[in-house]
Amino acid sequence: MIKTSMKTLLAISLLFGGSALMAGPKEAPAAKKTQAPKLKPLTPEAEKAAYELFKALKMKEGIRTALDRSLEIQLKRQPAMAPYEDIYKDFFHKYTKWEDMKKDLAKLYAQAFSPEEMHELAKFYSTKLGQKSLSVLPRLTQLSMLLAQQRIAKHANELKKAVAQRAKELEAKAKK
Repeated sequence: MIKTSMKTLLAISLLFGGSALMAGPKEAPAAKKTQAPKLKPLTPEAEKAAYELFKALKMKEGIRTALDRSLEIQLKRQPAMAPYEDIYKDFFHKYTKWEDMKKDLAKLYAQAFSPEEMHELAKFYSTKLGQKSLSVLPRLTQLSMLLAQQRIAKHANELKKAVAQRAKELEAKAKK
């Protein structure tokens, strides 16, 4: 039985729409209906600023790389998916083409940043330091998560005890 969950970038979660896509044949759970946020109309100024930012962020390449890396991780976690790798990859690439997605992504970014802020971000990410941060920050984030996981693992028994205690309390409450 293949069970997976996507623990990756928010963008990838939005693109995949949940773990149902990553389940194996005959094992796919019913897909949850996830509503995309209602986005305000995109002004020409905001659209232009978003595209400028996307260029500085190298987002077109980044999305493809993140999708491929996410699939790679899932294949390592779930070796039974390996015979279907080409199907998953073709499917994801078919429905996440940059030209089809960039306007929706621009709308999403325009909800969070003003055109002026996107121009400033683009200016920063176009600098040497901005480009360095794009290459270094993902690894630092990954290492930070690893450190957090290690700290949590050291105290897993404490968590198990707290959950078991709560389960007893809930069971006792349910019997009343």
